[in-house]
Amino acid sequence: MRLRHDDGTLVHLAYNAGVHPAEDLENLIAHLTRYAVPVRKRLGVERMGVGLWLAPSVADHLTADRIELVRLRRSLEERGLEVVSLNGTGGRNQEVPGPDWAKPERYRYTMALARILAFLLPDDVRFGSISTIPIGWRHDWPADLHSIATRRLERLARELRGIYSVTGKTIRVGFEPWPGCVLETTEQALERVCGIDSEHLGVCLDACHLACGAEEAGAALRGLAEAGAPVVKLGHVHSHTGQTPSTGPVLHDTLTAMLSGAVSGSAHIEVETHNLAVPGRAKGPGALVSLLAEELDWARESLTGLGLQLAA
Repeated sequence: MRLRHDDGTLVHLAYNAGVHPAEDLENLIAHLTRYAVPVRKRLGVERMGVGLWLAPSVADHLTADRIELVRLRRSLEERGLEVVSLNGTGGRNQEVPGPDWAKPERYRYTMALARILAFLLPDDVRFGSISTIPIGWRHDWPADLHSIATRRLERLARELRGIYSVTGKTIRVGFEPWPGCVLETTEQALERVCGIDSEHLGVCLDACHLACGAEEAGAALRGLAEAGAPVVKLGHVHSHTGQTPSTGPVLHDTLTAMLSGAVSGSAHIEVETHNLAVPGRAKGPGALVSLLAEELDWARESLTGLGLQLAA
C-alpha cells in the first residue's frame, strides 16, 4: 500500500512474502495468487506491496531469461501487486542466511536481485531496497576476510551506480545488524558499510530487534542522522504483544525521524510474520491470509495515525 505524508513523502507498506517461500517461478506466482491477492482484497485496496524473497535459483532464472522477468512483472500487475523491495538475506530457503560477504556467491546473488528489482519497480518509483545479511558470523570471521568483504562491497556500490546510470532507478542494499554477527549494531554498520557509498549502501532496521532492546532505537536513529546514511528499510514490523514487545513505538519513532528529515531513506516498511504465521499455516491458507491482513491493517492504522493519507 502507498501512503503519503503532508510534505509529499511517499511511504510504501508491504508484507514480506518470504512467509510462503517458493523455489521456482511457477510456485511463486501461485503463492501470490493464493495469499497476496486475498490479503489485498481483504484490505479493500486496488494495489498492495509485497516484499519478495527469491531463491537463488529463481534469481538466476529471471536474470537469464528476460521473457520470464516480463512474465513476473505482468503477473504482479494483473494481481494488483507491486514490488519495491526484495529480501536478499536467505540462502536456499527464507530461514537460512546462505553465504557471507566474503564469498562471491553472495555478491552474485545480490547483484542479480538488484537487476531484477530495477526492472520490477513501478514506472513512477525511483527507489528500490534489498535487505542483506550483516556481513557474516563474527565467530567465523578471521581478520583477513575484512578486506575481501570490503572489496566486494566497493564493487557492489560501483555496480549499483551503474544500474542507476542505465535505468534511472536507485537500488539500495541495507545491511541488517544482528547479535553474533560482524555487524551487531547500527553503529558498526555505519562504520563498516556506509562510508563506502552512503547513497546505495545503508542500514536495514529490524523493528523487533530494536523493540526487544538489543539496541536502543533512539541511539540508532541519532547515529543514522549524524552519518547521513539511509534507512533502506524498516522490517519485522508487527502488532503482537506478550512475549514479543510491540514494534509500534519503533515504527512511530523511525517514521517520525524520516518524515522530519532527520534521517534519510526511501520509507519502505515491511510487515513480517515468520514466527507468528506457523500456527496459521497449520490451519490452512485462510488463517494466514487473515493474519497478514490483520497485521497490515494495524500498520496502516498506525501510519494514518501519524497523519499519513492513503495514496492512489
